[in-house]
Amino acid sequence: MDDGDPTTPTMFLCEKCGGQMYPEYYEGVHGMKYRISDIL
Repeated sequence: MDDGDPTTPTMFLCEKCGGQMYPEYYEGVHGMKYRISDIL
């Protein structure tokens, strides 16, 4: 589901319900860091 935009965190789809999932913490390949609290 990730569209490759480095300004947004990586997103996944739940295999059970199809809902969107975000990692609690993720450091991208370009050094950008994302936290779930940044989007909530």
